[in-house]
Amino acid sequence: MPILGIDYEKCNNCDACMQCKYIKREDEQNKVIFDDPQNLCDSCGRCISRCRVDAILYEDFEEMPTFEGVQDPSTLISYELLHKFMISKRSIRGYKSKKIPRNIMEKVLKTMKYAATGANIRTLRCTIISDEKKIKKLSGAVMDTLISANTPGYSEALKRAKEMGADRIFYNAPHVVIIHSNNPNDSTNATIAITSAMLSAQSLGLGSCWIGLARGVLSSSKDIRENIAGVMGKIWGVFIIGYPAQKYYRVPARPDIKIKGLDELE
Repeated sequence: MPILGIDYEKCNNCDACMQCKYIKREDEQNKVIFDDPQNLCDSCGRCISRCRVDAILYEDFEEMPTFEGVQDPSTLISYELLHKFMISKRSIRGYKSKKIPRNIMEKVLKTMKYAATGANIRTLRCTIISDEKKIKKLSGAVMDTLISANTPGYSEALKRAKEMGADRIFYNAPHVVIIHSNNPNDSTNATIAITSAMLSAQSLGLGSCWIGLARGVLSSSKDIRENIAGVMGKIWGVFIIGYPAQKYYRVPARPDIKIKGLDELE
């Protein structure tokens, strides 16, 4: 169990941690206690984050990062800057052959680790494929499956791509990332995690792209999923990542989202 209790030499009795239902005030001793007899704590870490004096005892967590301004995230980056960064995100389908160094890939994965999940359930797994031959084999298997299924809008185009020797699944990206788990409720969690990873990648000069066709084939074909991709469990998302060989110079226009209730605000 990651949360162990309270370090009373540090605790200042501020009660900030009592937002957690497993931390209560013991009136006779006039101190807060961690009380979770049924081991139901989901390790969300909220009590650790709320404690100003670092008095929560825990294990099996890395040291929780702290930084100036975390109490008010709006001081870290302006809306204008964040908005520009987010709307400049493009789906990249052209990559340099250069591999991503491990220390850079780890930064992307670290951001993904902190992505929000439902009920703080963290069962997602990540498989990175970087071998060029394996990526090519996987791409060919996905294309063959879609061609044989006579998938409308894709079969004929993929036939032509195969004849030309073009990769229309992974676009010759140096890395394919597959997100999977055995948790049947991880669909939204995976979507949030991949989005976080892609934005983190952009900050590091990397490009990325969701590959829905690969996810569909991997989900439906156990043989391709296990024997080629080497993945067990449910596939929740597939994306490619690498150094982009493309540049974009403007943000394309997007239609407004249809909204109800906005006129009621002052």
